[in-house]
Amino acid sequence: MNTPIHDFLTAYSSRSPVRAHMPGGKTTPFDITEISGADSLFECDGIIRQSEEIASSLFGSQKTLYSCGGSTLAIQTMLALAKAGNPQKNRIAASRYCHKSLVSACVLLDLTVDWIPSDSFLSCKVTPQNVQRAVTDSTLCVFVQSIDYYGGECDIAAVSQVCKKRNIPLLVDNAHGAYKVFTQNHPLSLGADLSADSAHKTLPCLTGGAYLHIGKNAPRVFSSAAKEMMSLFGSSSPSYLILDSLDLCNRHIALEKNKAEETVARIGELKARLAEIGYSLRQSDLMRISVDAEEYGCSGFELREELEKRSIFCEYADRKYVVMLFSTAQPPEDFSKILAAAKEIPKRKPVQSRDIFIPIPQAAMTLREAVFSETEQISVCDAAGRVCGAVLAPCPPCVPVIMPGEIFTARIGAALKSLGIDKIRVVKAV
Repeated sequence: MNTPIHDFLTAYSSRSPVRAHMPGGKTTPFDITEISGADSLFECDGIIRQSEEIASSLFGSQKTLYSCGGSTLAIQTMLALAKAGNPQKNRIAASRYCHKSLVSACVLLDLTVDWIPSDSFLSCKVTPQNVQRAVTDSTLCVFVQSIDYYGGECDIAAVSQVCKKRNIPLLVDNAHGAYKVFTQNHPLSLGADLSADSAHKTLPCLTGGAYLHIGKNAPRVFSSAAKEMMSLFGSSSPSYLILDSLDLCNRHIALEKNKAEETVARIGELKARLAEIGYSLRQSDLMRISVDAEEYGCSGFELREELEKRSIFCEYADRKYVVMLFSTAQPPEDFSKILAAAKEIPKRKPVQSRDIFIPIPQAAMTLREAVFSETEQISVCDAAGRVCGAVLAPCPPCVPVIMPGEIFTARIGAALKSLGIDKIRVVKAV
């Protein structure tokens, strides 16, 4: 398996070079800058281009680009490409369940969003009917999330059909689904024109490593303009440590499918064993386990604390659920450790809390207008009737509760309180 970036870095460091170049830290041999032979991420014609072409062949894309800024940079680039491909339009239809990077990109690109409602606050599931209702003749593109934090999945194929009928590009935030390269259900194979994959979430890659894929049937202008659009947002000093890990991630995808399948089987087995000892699990995708802590007699926060006492650290917890997220290269022994810890935690009488329902609020101004307005910070208890002036998205899951420009209601204030948010920024009253 050819790994051009890793091979270059290995050869370079083996020469014990005098590092008379950036970066200032001289202790990590692979941490370099764009020296001779190292190529350049946004103008690549050497080892980076070779590595990206390998990634493209593995994912079956028209073109694949590396991101050292996670899926955030990939999402920014996808929206910029959509706008560059149809500059006379400035509206998008997007799932209400979205990462804050979508909102930030729309602010920067001055895009107006027509929101597609989903099942609930933290669900990415949207119906084709709701997608159709959100699309108009002014719609630039449709943007949806592939997998949500609980492991729920959007029907990308059904959404794709709506987009094809309207001749509108489909953009997919597949940050949590890069592992789907091992399956038949990657967004590219389901009709996505652009897909942002966070390699670092479910594949063996350093934090910040992500892929931006352009589908084979996507407009050719996307491929020709992709590097230029990515350079609008990305650093001119990308991390070669991340690029190296993406290069090696390609080798994992090409040569270790069996290991990935074994990991999926172990996750499935752990789900079955947890159910046997009394845990109630929410239906989730292949790489995660979502435990209903309330059915086990505690809050998600309490169950997370119990697991952490036993050195099990989970991806996410809220009042109802604890979510464990795994990699296709997860050490096999981790699963027996999780099961042993889970057995030690006594089950109690189930508890119940009310689901958080957050209706889409009325908008008083655009995202961009709100973010660049003069704002003031107030208590959420005093926010009803005021206009949101910032992106409120606790991380994880980094999903906005209310969008800039929208009007607060008492129900939204209560929801924010339940999520631990006490202060918010609102547009200053004139």
